[in-house]
Amino acid sequence: MLTSRKISESQKSLRGFREYRWRSSTIPSNNRVETFWVIRTNLRKEKFLMYMKMKLLIEGLPEDELQLLVDAPGVLNDNLFLAALRAKRSGVSLEVLEQRLERLFNLGLSLLIFNINLYYTLKGTARFSMFLAEKPIGKTKRFSGYVRNSSAVGSKRQSRSNVVPEHFQWSFNVEYDYYSFLSVGELTSGAPGDNNLILKSSNRTKRSSTKISRK
Repeated sequence: MLTSRKISESQKSLRGFREYRWRSSTIPSNNRVETFWVIRTNLRKEKFLMYMKMKLLIEGLPEDELQLLVDAPGVLNDNLFLAALRAKRSGVSLEVLEQRLERLFNLGLSLLIFNINLYYTLKGTARFSMFLAEKPIGKTKRFSGYVRNSSAVGSKRQSRSNVVPEHFQWSFNVEYDYYSFLSVGELTSGAPGDNNLILKSSNRTKRSSTKISRK
């Protein structure tokens, strides 16, 4: 039997909707059930998560909604979003944060869309209902250890295993220090097609730069 409780909903009524589900890290009421989130909304999944990320940065989220966002697939792997949260909590204003995230997006270094006007537009049109649901877990069969004869266990002859050599592959992934840029850095124009990410030290006496090529 599936049980659920509503944790949040929009002010506007929800009629036609899409439904999304993902596992919850919430501790269940007993060890024979699993918990998961059920979200019904008029937004597509990507836009709904984008809306929730902007809501957390701009207004903050209640505890249940925050847990729902953290449990969503891919959110904790979004290094730029986590850096933006860290920068916001360190005192960076929303206006400065919006400008710097927009520059990263325009350079192709970010997929995170953060726009204050867009957030309030979505806030006026987004409709959703969020539930925390529990589903019973079926009992697993226990193995008693009893077998009818030796043939039921399988062959005792050791099979040769062919060792497959590992193939080395070059990785061209580049990791950027998003937090440094969002908190104390600035972008300046360099050579044509390039930009320099300049990170200022706390005493403003030294500078280090990292060249970012824009193709």
